Amino acid sequence: MVTNILSIGLIAVEKPVKIDDLHNGQGTVLYNHNMVEIMVKNEDGNIVETDDPEEATGKAWKYDSLRVEYPINADNIFRTLLNAKYDSNRQEKLINEFQSAQLGILDDSHIEPYKAFLRERIALKEMVLADAVELNLPVD
Repeated sequence: MVTNILSIGLIAVEKPVKIDDLHNGQGTVLYNHNMVEIMVKNEDGNIVETDDPEEATGKAWKYDSLRVEYPINADNIFRTLLNAKYDSNRQEKLINEFQSAQLGILDDSHIEPYKAFLRERIALKEMVLADAVELNLPVD
């Protein structure tokens, strides 16, 4: 059974903590990341993002949240995040199409998607490692 463990574009008035313990007895946490402060306005009782400083009624935090199961370390957080964004089938497809393009079986348009994946993978790993150092989490 596949479950959605990654929520993107959440908005909170208070800045979320990076590691939010769910206290479920299983060591599960939410890894809150990609936090940016945004301007917001009240629209029909809902807080929504706005780019217009004239409309803004306050500030809030926009972020992504990932459910991570025990153990809570940089390697597990990174692996969970990468697999939530790119499941194993998608990763395998990118690799196969890249290799096929390298061998001349497919055209070169299949090279850039794999390179983009690798760049994002590196950025995610660097982000998680920086957060692990900040939070004093083990790497593995």
